[in-house]
Amino acid sequence: MAFSDDPITIKSLNGGYEDDPVLKGISIDLSAGGFTAIAGPNGAGKSTLLKYLIKELGCPDDTVYLFGSDVNSLKQKEIAKLISFQGQFIPKSDEFTVREAVALGRFAYGDVESSSSLVDEALRMTGIEHLADKLITRISGGEFQLAMLARTICQNTRILALDEPINNLDPRHQLMLLSLLRKLAGEGRTILCVLHDLNAIMQNCTSCILLKDGSVLASGPVSSVLTVENIKAVYGIDCEILQHNSKSIILFR
Repeated sequence: MAFSDDPITIKSLNGGYEDDPVLKGISIDLSAGGFTAIAGPNGAGKSTLLKYLIKELGCPDDTVYLFGSDVNSLKQKEIAKLISFQGQFIPKSDEFTVREAVALGRFAYGDVESSSSLVDEALRMTGIEHLADKLITRISGGEFQLAMLARTICQNTRILALDEPINNLDPRHQLMLLSLLRKLAGEGRTILCVLHDLNAIMQNCTSCILLKDGSVLASGPVSSVLTVENIKAVYGIDCEILQHNSKSIILFR
């Protein structure tokens, strides 16, 4: 497979579900090493967009590319070696410990049983080493979220796509997770993340894709996307943007 330098390219994607055509003419081009947020109100198509990247939803040829290869030309295991995905709704199983659940991130490589060092590193990075031997069903919702992030990291791909990863996390773990994603982006991985917290986007992400009614209203550097005008246009609410210690903070009215 011959790859270009761009991890994700989407060209005029129209799609959704049989009775609900959610996305309308979506075009995106993401370069390596960025931390990009997808923002927008409920029902704007954020989660649906991520599903096209992992071929959970089918799309026309010449529409969605990973490193220059049409996803339709790739097998699922090939996709899983390029992009790891953490969804909103992940079933738990009584059969797995946290360590075993994290190790499933190695499934595409066929080395689930022999990847202990990668599993240990992912557990350490997410701060849940102490939970390694607990059953996945016996940990809290926030701890489960961190375990699923550890599994995503253990997959060791150049792209991480995450759907609302800070949901269910307390403030300390939210900050820890966002800091970790910034670090991974700084190491050259491409992070694409659905987030609702606009201030979290302001303070952590390098770029933002703002969706409204299934279309891209704005995309680019966060400061040029999350403006007072765009927030009003998408969410229908008034706000002001203040500067404090070189950080932008959105205050809603």
